Amino acid sequence: MWTLIFWKAVAERALKTAGQSAILAIGADSLHANALTFDWATMGGFALGGAVLSVLSSIASAATTDGSPSLNGAEIVTPKWAIVEPADPQPVTPTSVVQLESGVIETHYSDGTITTDPGLGNPPTASLS
Repeated sequence: MWTLIFWKAVAERALKTAGQSAILAIGADSLHANALTFDWATMGGFALGGAVLSVLSSIASAATTDGSPSLNGAEIVTPKWAIVEPADPQPVTPTSVVQLESGVIETHYSDGTITTDPGLGNPPTASLS
């Protein structure tokens, strides 16, 4: 509940609810609303009240779910980096050793790398296959 992702989801819900509440206030006043004579304070009160109720509802939903502002837990708000499982490291083992006609010795490993040894006492070099 204390993540930025959670609060972004809550803010989105609150803004949507505020807009819906403002439209309700316009509809409740009259069907022929005039912007000059409209009671903007009433509309602001409806919008603010709807937004507050939406935030409180999201917080209550987070307390009863896995931290999602959605009551049925349909929205996952866990950061993507938090749900990545580390891969099991696989040991790298030599699979074959080949001596070429030129005298170069190639060692092939299970991860696809190949080391070459020119056979002249020089250090081996590695390359991907």
